Amino acid sequence: MLKSMQRFEKKSSDKVVRSSIVLNVMNVLFLTLTLVVASVLPAVVSSVFAADYGRHSNSTYREKQTDRKVGTRERRGVRQQTTRGATQGKAQAEYAIGAGDVLSIKVYGYDELTVKVRVTEAGTIDFPLIGEVQVGGLGISAAARRIERALADGYLVEPQVNIFIEQFKSKKVIVLGPVHNPGLIELKGSINLLELISQVGGLKNNAGETVTIKRQVNGRQKKIPINLDRLIKTGDPALNIQIMGGDTVSIAEGAVCFVTGEVNQPGEYPCGRNMTVLKVVSQAGSFTNKALESAIKINRTVNGVKRVLRNVNQDTIVLPDDVIIVPQRTVSKEDELLCFISGEVKRPGAYPCSERTNILKLLTRAGGFTKNALKSGIHINRQINGRKRVFKKVNKDTLLRPEDIVVVPANSAKAVCYITGQVNKPGAYPCDEKTTVLKMVSLAGSFTGIAAESRIQINRIVNGRKQVLKNVADDTLVQPEDVVVVPESLF
Repeated sequence: MLKSMQRFEKKSSDKVVRSSIVLNVMNVLFLTLTLVVASVLPAVVSSVFAADYGRHSNSTYREKQTDRKVGTRERRGVRQQTTRGATQGKAQAEYAIGAGDVLSIKVYGYDELTVKVRVTEAGTIDFPLIGEVQVGGLGISAAARRIERALADGYLVEPQVNIFIEQFKSKKVIVLGPVHNPGLIELKGSINLLELISQVGGLKNNAGETVTIKRQVNGRQKKIPINLDRLIKTGDPALNIQIMGGDTVSIAEGAVCFVTGEVNQPGEYPCGRNMTVLKVVSQAGSFTNKALESAIKINRTVNGVKRVLRNVNQDTIVLPDDVIIVPQRTVSKEDELLCFISGEVKRPGAYPCSERTNILKLLTRAGGFTKNALKSGIHINRQINGRKRVFKKVNKDTLLRPEDIVVVPANSAKAVCYITGQVNKPGAYPCDEKTTVLKMVSLAGSFTGIAAESRIQINRIVNGRKQVLKNVADDTLVQPEDVVVVPESLF
């Protein structure tokens, strides 16, 4: 019995030992398997991640793993396309990103990394995978390269980043003065002075000749004066400076004159250097039908004293703050008494006159003598009881009568003929026995748009009596001292 018990205990002890050995072997195998899995799993995960995120890029990682040939031209094409997209044109490429700007950022081939972000006051943005990135003060291309470098540092291989500015909030300019849309302007990239003026609708009529740009430089305000008149006329690139965020652009108001009375649009108009009465009246829509053009006056203040310039001609130079007054005629234009002046004066034609009008006043209204005038040879053609009389060697104080014709001859021994009415340059012109009506019209700058070409007539003196040749042809010969009259069309 005792031997049986001993044999049983020995068998049991052997089983325990064997079980302990098996258990120890299993523990060793489990531990080994765990270590293998722990060492292999990161590589597997990394491989899966790279396969997923690198499927559209020609990555160096895959080149090293598979040693396959990659289309380098295609990669260069992607880089060029991305660079073009990143710059978004020269204007955005030169624009410095600032606080408040909204950026649209895309990574080529990774739609899940497309984001829109606003730049913080500190100049940073928050981007997937890499977190906070400093972009304030960088250009578009520089910011894109900074994000690419961060993504390439352990996340993506050769990432291609494209940045577009959705909203410009950081660069603003104030435009003041006579422009059509003054106020606060948000810059959308690099812009020069002329481009800025165009962006605000252009200059108004009363814009002056100078613009002042106020700019902060090293914490101090700097004033930059620009001759705007010279810039616009010459396009001098040295004057067409680049505008920067924070600038204040002030355009000066120019000198103005005022016109009132019988013009179509009375009011205030710019009058710079060499501005004449005629030019100001033209800006005001020209004269009305009731205007008495021969009696224009100017109210002018000189050293605080008001002066009135009367009966000024339309070539008179106006000064800033002049008030041009165009009076109304007292009678209709058809019933107005007229005198005529022809020959060597600047504006031959018909002018209102009365018994108190002298030759000097008529000459003034006609713009004065030309350089070819024979001032000592002025004479008057006057109708008395149906007969023409010629008054020679008259002086400037000689009084006129309605319908008088004052003739200012040329300082030349050559014969002259006269042409008046609806031609562009009425006046006195040389003529001889071969001069035709057509040649006279050509010398006078051709017909105006309202000329009655078929009703031309010639006023001629024969044996001291006036003859009127009506409806003459173009090839009709004229004689010295003839007056060719081109009437106005009735239609």
